[in-house]
Amino acid sequence: MSIKVKLHPILQKLAGGQEVVEVTGHTTGECLENLESRFPVIKQMIRDNRGQLRRYCEILVNSESTYPKELTTPVKDGDQIDIVIFVTGG
Repeated sequence: MSIKVKLHPILQKLAGGQEVVEVTGHTTGECLENLESRFPVIKQMIRDNRGQLRRYCEILVNSESTYPKELTTPVKDGDQIDIVIFVTGG
């Protein structure tokens, strides 16, 4: 099963410049674990010390929000996961 993960530009730098990475998994959480195993520094950016998504991250599947089940939403072959990071500044 192949799922595409579209990375936010901040994360692309941590994945060798790749905009889209193909992963496997049956849920969004499994897919993110697959991504993080290949690019461990991404895990530090998107998860806290308890393994939960950081508040500034949102996970979309086929352009639809997965909130409040960001890590347990089922995915199927051909789906696309987008990792959105909200950036603020002043």
